[in-house]
Amino acid sequence: MSAAHTIGVGIADTAGRGASRTVLAGIGEAAERPGTLNALFSLAAGRRPQEIVVADVRRALTYGSAESSSDRLASALLRYGVQLGDPLLIHCSDHAQTLVAQLAVLKLGGVCVPVPHDADDAALARIADLSGAALVLCSAVTRGCWSLPVMVLDDERTWAKIKPLRTEGSLPRSGPDDVAYLLPEFGTDGGVTGHLIDHRAWLLAVGARLRRAGRPGRGVTVGQKVGGARDLAAMWWAIAAGSRLHGPRPTGAGETAPSLRGAGAAAVYGPEEYAALLAGSRPETRAENRTGTVLITGGPLPAGLVERHAELLPFTRLLAEFSPRDGAMPWTAVDCTANVNGWDAAGSAVMGAAVPRVRVTIRDTHGEVLPKGSTGQIWAEGTALPFDRLSDGRHAAPSHHRGSFTDSGYTGRWTEAGSLDVVNRSRPRAHAGKGCGWGRQATPPDVASAQPWQLPAR
Repeated sequence: MSAAHTIGVGIADTAGRGASRTVLAGIGEAAERPGTLNALFSLAAGRRPQEIVVADVRRALTYGSAESSSDRLASALLRYGVQLGDPLLIHCSDHAQTLVAQLAVLKLGGVCVPVPHDADDAALARIADLSGAALVLCSAVTRGCWSLPVMVLDDERTWAKIKPLRTEGSLPRSGPDDVAYLLPEFGTDGGVTGHLIDHRAWLLAVGARLRRAGRPGRGVTVGQKVGGARDLAAMWWAIAAGSRLHGPRPTGAGETAPSLRGAGAAAVYGPEEYAALLAGSRPETRAENRTGTVLITGGPLPAGLVERHAELLPFTRLLAEFSPRDGAMPWTAVDCTANVNGWDAAGSAVMGAAVPRVRVTIRDTHGEVLPKGSTGQIWAEGTALPFDRLSDGRHAAPSHHRGSFTDSGYTGRWTEAGSLDVVNRSRPRAHAGKGCGWGRQATPPDVASAQPWQLPAR
């Protein structure tokens, strides 16, 4: 790992009110020394404890409440026997529970293993086997997916055990070089790869995103349901800005991105997800238009998406991040608002220049770097990327994969202007399955039937 990195200052205020200075000045001060994600949250919580950090469909959660609840949960997990570096599966039904669970694990120095909402039973088993986790932090509606011991975070009995506990004075235990997340990537053959991301790399990515996209003063809406990589990217963008995360909202018939009403609003989508949203939308009138930001993260943009966005939301910025593997840590980034004609006749997509602390190269089948303009495999390495990967055996990495050095699964070339032109996919699309079934249940399973967690005797 490299020396200490920082979350940069000089962040744009997309709300146009200069409000970022109240919280972000302090964040910038703390980021001048090595930091962790949980320390970033604690700083924001100390500055604005009564402000809302998660505005979900069912409830709202403040910074202060998330901080205190995660402290208690971390203390309970410590008494349960969770040690530094232990992985914990997080499979919750709403963003408030997910945030509290992740903060608790991070404060313990544990590894968050977020479980996508649409992972099927086989994928869940592979995630558990790959991570080696022995405990699941979940909701009542998701606990039925697991045979492992569970801690049900929306069960009053769980918090009845947790609340009397004294907060452990040894917390937090995390460090900048500790693993923060293990993000699963699924293959069409059912295999899974786990991307290991430390605190420092995640902070680098968050800081660069904040500088590119600015401060979403009215919050960030995520289109993806709980547990996915884009969900995490949106959550930490909002937290780093001292703003709030909005859960997915249903789109009315013929309505275009209702989450973007008002200056300073932002939304995070995947490429296909946003293309589908725009396909069923109508253009807004000039009176309805407001300045906002849409961030697309994942693979290359589908043909016609940039033009359709410009037609429907002409006053809304469209930013794209090429994050082909884990879906949260970008390789390149581009402001599509100024690049409406970025598609060529062959259907390739210009995805911008490499982000800070990431080196992207085009290589031939032997791994040799190709000159500008040549088409080959897109590879990347850097301190703002996952530092290593775990494989379940189906996706074993070639021997020349070293640390963060990995291929994208796409072919492309560098343009004369220095932008990455993504040409085609070179390996099958990732797939998580059809879901374990909890999202389709009319009523949650009996919480009492779960394998209970127990505090050890004093």
